[in-house]
Amino acid sequence: MRLSQVAAQIAGYLEGPDLEVSHLAAPETAQPGQLVVVREDRFLETALSSGAALLLAENALCPDGVSRIRVPDVAKVWPKVLELFDAPRQAKQGVHPTATLEAESEVAPTASIGAYSYVCSGARVLSQAVIGAYCYVGEGAEVGEGAVLEPRVTLYRQTIVGPGCWIGSGAILGTLGFGFQEGQRLPHSGRVVLEESVELGAASVVQRSLVGETRIGAHSKIGDVTQIGHNVQIGRGVVMVGSSGLAGSVVLEDGVLMGAQVMVADHVRIGKGARIAAGSGISKDVPAGETWAGAMLARPVREHWRRLALLDWLLGVERKLRTLLRSQDD
Repeated sequence: MRLSQVAAQIAGYLEGPDLEVSHLAAPETAQPGQLVVVREDRFLETALSSGAALLLAENALCPDGVSRIRVPDVAKVWPKVLELFDAPRQAKQGVHPTATLEAESEVAPTASIGAYSYVCSGARVLSQAVIGAYCYVGEGAEVGEGAVLEPRVTLYRQTIVGPGCWIGSGAILGTLGFGFQEGQRLPHSGRVVLEESVELGAASVVQRSLVGETRIGAHSKIGDVTQIGHNVQIGRGVVMVGSSGLAGSVVLEDGVLMGAQVMVADHVRIGKGARIAAGSGISKDVPAGETWAGAMLARPVREHWRRLALLDWLLGVERKLRTLLRSQDD
């Protein structure tokens, strides 16, 4: 791709020779024939020494002779530049010869069904949807317009994936929840619903509800290897970084932001716009707009053990004080 083509796509302007660039590169590893996006001034000197072409802000200093594209705001064009150089390969429309479509399944002519995928009776795959290789779409499930299922995604029966959703490889939606009574597994008669433009990371699990729905609201972004229990209700615009877990019947209201490796106990409600720091364990309701943090940050090992020893010492002091106060009361 020539620099002039890149500039046209992002409403920038080219200075210097109109070079051909193969792909994007980081400032410290870039070479001639590549493009470096200089998002911060501190990387400019390294980028200049690489010999690569640059994309930088209008007011950034740059010697004559260096091929560069200037834009008013580098941060705003950054997603578009990534898209230009790393656009997903367009799936070929139609059904792969090795895929299986059961009778009474419905697949739009503009959808794509990958190799060895299986679409059950009553399932619907709508226009422009992409089903990757080795996927399973269960009875009565629906994949909305333009939704993408990466390879090896499993949708159990009645699961609804809304338009524009992106489901990462190996994710499982609609599996039985972890619900038991007197040692016997409870039937789960509900379903999973993802509203429009939800992104669910690779190897994540969303359990179907006992009754009703496990639901993830529109435009929510869920990271890889995340566990979402049965009957969970996630609002709109929620962000959960990967390796987190929500127990059954948790409610996350709109706009909640949650760091990695957060664990939330069952039936807890986290209020609108609340923030939960990475590594926290949540066992009580979190009011709207509050920021909670419960993780213990790592320290050098000697300092860590010293802090634990100090806590033990303080517990001993507390016991002695309580004993002394009781004796004075007597």
